[in-house]
Amino acid sequence: MNKYNFILFFIIFSLTAIGQTEYKVETNNLGKDERFEKYQITMPLFWLQGDTIKTLSFENMRKAKDIRIIKPKGYTNYAYGFLFFTGKQDNQNPGFTSVLIGGPQTKHPHIFIDNNHNYDFTDDERLTLPYYYEPGKLLELKNGMNPQGSIQILLTKNNLFGKYEFKKQMDDYFDFFYKDRKFIGTEHCYREQRYVTRYGIAKIGNDSFKIALFDANSNGKYNDVDTDKVVVSNYNDTIFDTNSDLYSTKISKDKNQMFFEKNGFVYEILEINPAGQFIRFKPGSSDLLFGKIMTGKKIKKFVFTRADGKKQKIKRLRKYNVFMYFTSESAQNFEKDTALLRVIAQTDSNHLKVILFLYVNKSYELRMYDSQSKPNYLVALGSKEISKKLGIRGLPQSLWLGKRRKVKAYGIRPNKFLGEYSKD
Repeated sequence: MNKYNFILFFIIFSLTAIGQTEYKVETNNLGKDERFEKYQITMPLFWLQGDTIKTLSFENMRKAKDIRIIKPKGYTNYAYGFLFFTGKQDNQNPGFTSVLIGGPQTKHPHIFIDNNHNYDFTDDERLTLPYYYEPGKLLELKNGMNPQGSIQILLTKNNLFGKYEFKKQMDDYFDFFYKDRKFIGTEHCYREQRYVTRYGIAKIGNDSFKIALFDANSNGKYNDVDTDKVVVSNYNDTIFDTNSDLYSTKISKDKNQMFFEKNGFVYEILEINPAGQFIRFKPGSSDLLFGKIMTGKKIKKFVFTRADGKKQKIKRLRKYNVFMYFTSESAQNFEKDTALLRVIAQTDSNHLKVILFLYVNKSYELRMYDSQSKPNYLVALGSKEISKKLGIRGLPQSLWLGKRRKVKAYGIRPNKFLGEYSKD
């Protein structure tokens, strides 16, 4: 008992007491989801023939319609295209907003966005598109029922230098599937990057993190049930991972599902502004399971990948107490917590094992951490499969297993674990 007290004496930590206070975070900043930089999405453009455009046929899955338009004067030629947006009704071309480009092969073409869906481009705002390497042009598409709600799209000129194969594939694709119209060529089109995430900074005690609203169906509304999401990230992160259950919560009618976890605390979502302008939440009950395994029950068997690349079965540690810590290098208190894991690992190595599940973007980052820090505990690759099996819904998080893989507790921070372990 004395050795635990001795170790605890040297552990410095701070805890923020969180009362039943409600928090309101304004989400007025444009955020990037994981697709923003990753994908090269091209907005295709087709030559305008006379005064008629053709709706999208989706690789001949539906018949294209001819629509007569009114075009602004003053250009030798025109091209047209479409932006995916479900926030306004258009019976002619559902789910899309039409755009017209004047002088598409000039250095700085003009774009007209048919925001009112009347196919008269003379009553629309004229914007100038960028040339290669120039900053992109930000377009805003507003929801028809709630104009305060919108998405924004960044258009930049396709830069295809050194990308001959990509250009050829794109040209061949549109030439093959859209034989009823003439594709203008990939080099004259624009890359499309969508801002469908709005975020703010949550400041709770000494802790700060980002919280975002994600418009999954691109309609300018941010509270669609079973579609849109609430996403959290660390303060220094620049990308919101909308696909991971570790960071995102899908909006639900079931109030018991309207929770998120951050830094070991549970929060109940109270209100999401439809236009994505703010979110209200409050501290929730720590007893909520969220897929966690009940105390005293066995976890399922699983195999994890160690930093050295070897596979290990969790059942090999069934004779030990196991303290698992799930985190990322950008998580709150990462350096302090991993230093404490060293203390825990050397405390009772004959009966207690420590595993750090590190969530990284690239597997080599796991090896780098292991080789540089030389830990006295196991370092393993955090994965979606392991998170799902163990009910891990946020980072950082912990799980304490007793012998025979039975759950003893979730959510004990490293600075408190030794005190709990000594009582056991």
